[in-house]
Amino acid sequence: MSTLKVLFVDDDPNMLAGLQRLVRPFRHEWTMRFATSGRQALVLLGEEHFHAIVTDMRMPDMDGGQLLAEVRKRHPDMVRLILSGYSEAEAVMRTIGLAHQFIAKPCPPQQLIDILNRSLALRRLLDSESLRGLLAGIKTLPTPPETYLRLITYLGDPNASFSGAASIIERDVAMTAELLKLTNSAYFALPARIGSPLQAIRILGLEVLRSVVLQVGIFQKFRGKAREAQTMEAVNRDSFRVAEIARRIARLEGFDARAVEDCFCAGMLCSIGALVLLDCLPDQFDQVRARVQAGEDLIDAEIAELGATHFQVGAYLLGLWGFRHGIVEAVAYVDCPDTLPTNGFDVVGAVHVARSLAGPFPGFAADAHDEAGRLALAFGYLESVGKQDRFAAWLLEAGEVV
Repeated sequence: MSTLKVLFVDDDPNMLAGLQRLVRPFRHEWTMRFATSGRQALVLLGEEHFHAIVTDMRMPDMDGGQLLAEVRKRHPDMVRLILSGYSEAEAVMRTIGLAHQFIAKPCPPQQLIDILNRSLALRRLLDSESLRGLLAGIKTLPTPPETYLRLITYLGDPNASFSGAASIIERDVAMTAELLKLTNSAYFALPARIGSPLQAIRILGLEVLRSVVLQVGIFQKFRGKAREAQTMEAVNRDSFRVAEIARRIARLEGFDARAVEDCFCAGMLCSIGALVLLDCLPDQFDQVRARVQAGEDLIDAEIAELGATHFQVGAYLLGLWGFRHGIVEAVAYVDCPDTLPTNGFDVVGAVHVARSLAGPFPGFAADAHDEAGRLALAFGYLESVGKQDRFAAWLLEAGEVV
């Protein structure tokens, strides 16, 4: 396992000294450097490779947002974290797309350590350096034009409501991911994680939502080919179906409220990797499609062409953005729940079953009767967790979801 190399940047000598004391116990596991300005940080970045950068937001000459913009351009594979005070809301909004996570000051020591440790673990999730660089460098996720325009139009209505905005966003996987990423960042220091667009909008408020959508451009219009745009629309519809099936299965199995919410969120986001590939690697996605339509298994085709599954791609991105571990885990293991140690049927299992029951992945099947792109159900896994007899009930429940 490689050593994590981290660059810390803060113009306040006392803060920097505090960071040094904080991470000193990890000096045998991490390689750490400390810079007192953005300019000095860029010099260090030009001399050696780092896995992650942690920078203060408010600094003279070059602030944290400007520094991370340069880092994203020069070193797109780096994990970018920003420290910010509660009074810096406007500045934090400016870093959306530049920072992978926001860390509120004062930061509890264990929180910073956990975030940095997770970043190293996430590097092991994907074997492909090119994909890691691609994902780390993505500014915003692709969003289909129809949904984008509906949201922009709705937010211009003086009578716009939380529930109305949520009803638009929750049917779009990219918008859901971006909104939950922002709301669940450490900057907001919420007592509990937010798992739905409606909860997120209630926290942010419509004015902040308008700022995010209209000024920052977090929900960008997809500018790819018409075929990819149509597939993306289909993926969004399919993701909502997977989410609803997963939620129904969770309720049937007596999951607690938080686990039910996690099932819906993970189901909604489990195809986010496919959206990234459609937007950023359309040619490779077409090659995967050709393999599947020729009879090859979807997972085998993705590994052959990309070196990873779209589930792994999505999980890596969600983890990089600080989504709750249970959601990242459920997305990462959608296709292989049997490879994850477990003591019973949980969120991972529910999302796996939901993805299988939802039907073939959009864009691969030739017609309604074509099974190309369907995820194989892991019956061995269901037997191992004692749920093989529940399949018929789940199948009936899935049939109720349009």
